[in-house]
Amino acid sequence: MNTLNKLTPGENISVIARVLNKPGSQTVRDKKLIKLKVGDSANIANLVAWAPMHKKILKLNLDKGDLVEIKLGSCPKSHKTTNRPPTITVNPNTILKKISLKNFPSVEECMGIKFLDELEDYRYASARVFISSIYNTVVYFCEKCKKFSEKMCDCGNFPDAIFSISGIFSDGTRTIPFTTLTEDVAEKMTNSKKPGAEKINVKILMEHPFTLFGYLRNEHFYVEDVIEDDFYGAMKGVGSFTKEDEYDIE
Repeated sequence: MNTLNKLTPGENISVIARVLNKPGSQTVRDKKLIKLKVGDSANIANLVAWAPMHKKILKLNLDKGDLVEIKLGSCPKSHKTTNRPPTITVNPNTILKKISLKNFPSVEECMGIKFLDELEDYRYASARVFISSIYNTVVYFCEKCKKFSEKMCDCGNFPDAIFSISGIFSDGTRTIPFTTLTEDVAEKMTNSKKPGAEKINVKILMEHPFTLFGYLRNEHFYVEDVIEDDFYGAMKGVGSFTKEDEYDIE
């Protein structure tokens, strides 16, 4: 068996991992999708199953804290050239089995805070950081052209404003640029709502540390959640769906 730090886009993996949250489901483009996070001492990954493969997960009735053996899960080849998070996809050859083991890392240990200089590409982590600068609090996306733009796109369209925090943070071991992945995360980080995004006093964000959960891709940290004090008990937000999930269809 491998460990999750061996997860590589375009390759299969067999691994034993701890279930970190209760599986969530939704329908994307008329296809059923089940997603949960699994982890070990080396990394965390999304375990994703599209219909009809989602039945393999449903059959196990997995819950937070369970151990699951994954044989021949596939890591999407498309992740080689995109900034997608660590992911294992259930395919027709994948075998899933609920097991019991002694001395396997607990949920808390899998989610433990790591130093940034320990973090490698295509890895999830929780990190305790200080923000040193902010680039943006709002970005603009043109639905017509399907690209990010200025307040007015080259096509003449007024793009949608997206509440998104981008900047640089450090934990003393390493300095990395970061971006929040959803508007919910931006709201949680700033304690502000989208209508006030452009008026945020960014200096306030630099006055205290944040514990952030996310993943590293190409020397950039993508923030999926701002961890609250009770995150070990609640795991709020971790494993939730974002609009980008629909692009994992292959």
